[in-house]
Amino acid sequence: MKRSVATLNDWLTKTLLVFSLALAAFSCNAAFPERRVTIVVPYPPGGSTDIFARSIAHYLSQLWGQSVVVENRGGGGTIIGTQYVSQAPADGYTLLVTAYAYTSNPLLKENLSYQPSSLAPLLLIGTAPSLLYINAKLPPQNLAEVIALAQASPAGLVLGSSGNGSSAHIAAELFAHAAKIKITHVPYKGMGPALNDLFGSQLMGIFDIPTGMVNVKAGRLKAIAIASAERHPDAPEVPTLKELGLDMVFGTWYGFLTQQGVEQSVQKQLHEALKQAVADPTVKQAIARTGLVVQPRTQEEFRQFLKNETQKLADLLKVDGVKITID
Repeated sequence: MKRSVATLNDWLTKTLLVFSLALAAFSCNAAFPERRVTIVVPYPPGGSTDIFARSIAHYLSQLWGQSVVVENRGGGGTIIGTQYVSQAPADGYTLLVTAYAYTSNPLLKENLSYQPSSLAPLLLIGTAPSLLYINAKLPPQNLAEVIALAQASPAGLVLGSSGNGSSAHIAAELFAHAAKIKITHVPYKGMGPALNDLFGSQLMGIFDIPTGMVNVKAGRLKAIAIASAERHPDAPEVPTLKELGLDMVFGTWYGFLTQQGVEQSVQKQLHEALKQAVADPTVKQAIARTGLVVQPRTQEEFRQFLKNETQKLADLLKVDGVKITID
């Protein structure tokens, strides 16, 4: 009898222990996040990525009841901020919101300070076509006159970008190749500083997403042409490069990533929370003002999208003979 009671007690103890551990694990996952979450933007404040991040951060802080802060770590064509996130603890509390340079840097930069495989795709926010803007004080009114200006200038067309290897940089190089003109590329640590110099006439132009149309309406810039298959709804008056005889369709993307080592259950919670955020009317309105086409994907779809973007650039560099070198 004593042996039976002891056996029963032993079984109860083990059962309670297993149950307690399972409950603790469930509670830990269910409670995420339990403290502040940081969203790292690998650009200085003021650009489109910063707008997305702050709008989404505000929504997430309300959803989770926790502080969600945006930390700008610009420089190195997004490498500084990306490296920082790749080396952060793999606990889901440090996220990266980035853009095209994430897929171009591995092809264009040697000795990256991080491994792209160290980061896990969470959610693709969407994509946006590249649009050529020039300073409003310059004489050209259309693409033919822009090309003529480049041909008449020893430096060619002086175009800024948000950094070496960024979509704005590659768009500029592809444009130079397609139009058979010379360009002088000036990289900045983010789109904000580049636009400031463009407004101040230190640059002739820049490739940016349709968010720049607000500066066209304000009289600071002229919109020359857009590198999309069709005219953009936010800029219906702007012709496509294809319409004007240049076979160039190109754009950028924006998405969230975190460390590869973050538990799958936490990654899933992050994905669902971010998906919910970009579906919120207020967030959607903020994103829409930038001209971004929202296209949220599953984690696996985003992972495949990144592979396709990388392969697309690799094929383009090889087949079309476009040579893009960055420091």
